[in-house]
Amino acid sequence: MKLLISSLLALSSFSAFAQDLIQVERVEYKRNDTSFCTRPVEMVDTIVLHHSETPSTSTPEFINQLHLVRGTPADPWYMIGYSYVLNAPYPGETGPRARMTEGRPLEIVGAHAGSSAFVPMDEVQLRLWDEGKIVCGKEGGLFKVDPAQLRDGKIKANVTSIGLVVVGNYAPFSRENPNGYSPSNPRYPTANTIDMLARMSCQLQRKYPRMRYIKWHSYYHATTCPGNIKDFIGKIRAKSKEYGCEFN
Repeated sequence: MKLLISSLLALSSFSAFAQDLIQVERVEYKRNDTSFCTRPVEMVDTIVLHHSETPSTSTPEFINQLHLVRGTPADPWYMIGYSYVLNAPYPGETGPRARMTEGRPLEIVGAHAGSSAFVPMDEVQLRLWDEGKIVCGKEGGLFKVDPAQLRDGKIKANVTSIGLVVVGNYAPFSRENPNGYSPSNPRYPTANTIDMLARMSCQLQRKYPRMRYIKWHSYYHATTCPGNIKDFIGKIRAKSKEYGCEFN
């Protein structure tokens, strides 16, 4: 009997651990007929937080449309550059409905950290690169290793990370940032936004244990993104710990 109870408790514990922390909705995105790169998800060790610099009511489909015309006319982006999109109301706002949505598939290298940002590789990432597991090409065409993904022994940050964007604008108003907040009335992420970011991050780490870092866009180069969300990284990591995950 004791053995049976122990087994049931273990199974219950496993079920609780395996249960999703957050519901992630799916969206069908239009894609450009252009080159993109693929990777094993084991290549990813970092979650990079962003804000969209659009109104908080913007949809994932709208952000995808913006990204379809990014890049150059001859070589636009393949699709939305982020792997996940969080719609969450501003403080005191009644809408939009808070929800997490899939963006670019994890197996497809994102477009979010900056094409000129390169990072060191650990042993696993170096092995995957040496085995030719990161390849670029077009749908239905030949995929091959692109040496431009590497520079001085470092790899593009997009290859080892995924982008998680909070829809909205958390940086001050300026001529270049017309959707920003008034300096006298700053806009901060709500407790629910922080909680949803923590749950999504922990859910990813449960499935992909190598995801152990949470960083932010301006970590990689000079940008106002993700606004003051970067000041809450410590709280997001601490909240993730409450769900059983450790992030650096």
